[in-house]
Amino acid sequence: MRDLPDTFSLPQRLLHWTMVGLILLNLLFPQKMWYLLIPGFEQPLSMHIVIGLAVLLLAVLRLFLRLGFGVPPEPLGAPWFFRVFARTGQWIFYLFFFAMPLTGLLAHYGHLPFALTLHTRVIQPLFWVLIPIHVSLALAHQYLWKTDMLGKILRG
Repeated sequence: MRDLPDTFSLPQRLLHWTMVGLILLNLLFPQKMWYLLIPGFEQPLSMHIVIGLAVLLLAVLRLFLRLGFGVPPEPLGAPWFFRVFARTGQWIFYLFFFAMPLTGLLAHYGHLPFALTLHTRVIQPLFWVLIPIHVSLALAHQYLWKTDMLGKILRG
């Protein structure tokens, strides 16, 4: 069994924060909502698709790094339930990283209504549930359980 790293590598951290930005961009400002950021500008669908494809490609790289080089072990300072919850949540995120762009592509290019429903009515709302849980657990690790997991993804 190989040793796990003490912290997240620079490429893992860069991929994490780049994906955070891209995913939030597409979730907060899907297609025609860009006028809220730039008056008079409507995001073309192609821009939404490019961002989704970028997320998909970055997810492949991120998964490769995770499986190939590992991630820091779960800190023992958090209660066991939250450690299991966090581990499960990480893999659900990976599922969403792949499912969201793929269902979007199937909906748009395959003209499949069930894919559009999955994309907009199932995965998107679940993303909105998972994100605050993830952020809350990261903050709990840092300030309640003092495990410095947040520091490992911020500064390495």
